[in-house]
Amino acid sequence: MSEVEELTEKQVEKLKEALVNRIASNLTFTELIDIVTSLSIREVSQQLSEMSEEEKLQTYSEVFEEIV
Repeated sequence: MSEVEELTEKQVEKLKEALVNRIASNLTFTELIDIVTSLSIREVSQQLSEMSEEEKLQTYSEVFEEIV
């Protein structure tokens, strides 16, 4: 059996960076908006799930007070 050579941590990090850059450079503006929207929805859902009912009511009032 032949031994498989392993990458060093530094090489793995360099590879990750290169792959991320490759993916990011090929994204369209629409795809970026979709990604940001998806991340925002996930963050808001998490924050809401951690809020008490009182905090939700207060936040609701603050958000919709500004709109009116």
